[in-house]
Amino acid sequence: MKNRGILILIALVAADPAWARIVVDDSAPEPPAETIHVPGPDDNGDAAKGPQQDSLTFLNKDQLHGILIGLDEAGLHWQSKESRQPIIFETDQVSEIKLDSHKEPATAKSAHRIGLTNGDELPGNIVTLDDKTLVLDTWYAGRISIPREMIRRITPLADSNAAVYEGPTGTDGWAISRMGGGRVWTFRDGSFIGTSYGTIGRDVKLPPVSNVAFDVVLRGNCQFSVGLYSERPDSFSNCYMLTLANGFTELQRLSPNGGSNSLGSTQLQNVIRHDVSHIELRTDKNKKSIWLLVDGKVAKEWTDPAEFNGGGSSIIFSCQPSTFVKISNIKVSKWDGKFEDAPAPGDASAQDAVELANNDKVSGGLESIKDGLAKFSSSYAELSIPLGRVSEVDFASAHSSVVKEKAGDVRAYFAEGGNVTMQLTGWDAKGAAGASPNFGTATFSPDAFSRLLFNLPAQEQNSSDDAGLDNDSPDQGDQQ
Repeated sequence: MKNRGILILIALVAADPAWARIVVDDSAPEPPAETIHVPGPDDNGDAAKGPQQDSLTFLNKDQLHGILIGLDEAGLHWQSKESRQPIIFETDQVSEIKLDSHKEPATAKSAHRIGLTNGDELPGNIVTLDDKTLVLDTWYAGRISIPREMIRRITPLADSNAAVYEGPTGTDGWAISRMGGGRVWTFRDGSFIGTSYGTIGRDVKLPPVSNVAFDVVLRGNCQFSVGLYSERPDSFSNCYMLTLANGFTELQRLSPNGGSNSLGSTQLQNVIRHDVSHIELRTDKNKKSIWLLVDGKVAKEWTDPAEFNGGGSSIIFSCQPSTFVKISNIKVSKWDGKFEDAPAPGDASAQDAVELANNDKVSGGLESIKDGLAKFSSSYAELSIPLGRVSEVDFASAHSSVVKEKAGDVRAYFAEGGNVTMQLTGWDAKGAAGASPNFGTATFSPDAFSRLLFNLPAQEQNSSDDAGLDNDSPDQGDQQ
């Protein structure tokens, strides 16, 4: 059997003769009959029947299942089912921890998201804002004070962006094809994995203005497709199909009789060359437009010159032979039709800008926020605006300040959306202690986070190195 990047590391705990099991995802596809999978605790290839496990990924892509129980000066404390005693790892080789054992409380609800100049986004409820500080009340860390010069944007978390599906947590509710006679798609460690020709789909009741977001890893002679607004979850039916292949992407309009029309293609390298890419497909049916975003940046916009074709509400993922596809962190949501574009470098704005719910825009100075009212001064009037009528606030960037990354920074992603970069100084069952010039010091509820990223410079370097790799020319393959 060809071993293409598979390393299986078995850690022996010296203090106790127990074995820890590490899983490595293949970096290139192998025939299904030869695939090796070292299962994690309670891994049955589908939705876990017992308590959810966390997963620890190292920079060399080895993976260990268990529970994160602590972080202190000694290192990262990890409890594996196969070990009687916790295993302690140094964090300098850790890439990511997925916190599947944690779940945010049902009562957790934030009214706003505070976008910071370093790219962080903190959810919470605004208490006050003056010329120096914004006070944010959060369910996960109490009240946090943020210097105004660190704030880039305030955005309401309205129902217009509410999720209609988040997962996957298993294959229940998904239609899986078996075109090759075997099980093409499997569920493992919070991800769908495809290695041959077949589809997996679900009727998610896709809204007319939508955002379909997911993380994807592609390896091999890649050809991977996503269907939007399909009439059926088990096949591409009267819908749009986006294909990602080696070096390019294309959007096709598929008619009920099996015909197809290309709406255009574009060169696209990063999805193939990065370890993980974050994909967003945003659609506005009234505008007959679909946008592809890769890692937060718009890569392509398509507009159908005919009537909008999607007659259903299902999404479909399709894998082709000789391709390894790993899909995780799927979120399907309503979309407000707006893009969160950051100001261009050097394009410093001297005034704050407020956009209202009726799409009116006002430039001037945001003087304060208190008791649910935003006081805003413009060249023609002093305005007192209820926060409920504000759809976005962009802060003047002329005097803003950006926190620089430090060695040892950890980026923590909130389960409800957003992220925070900080020095993570401690972690236990009671709380996660962190520090940043953006907010000082705070103790966060561990249930607030869905994953943690470590060694950020090393991961960025890995992505940069991958961008210099050569790939085979596009292989069109057979279309469905």
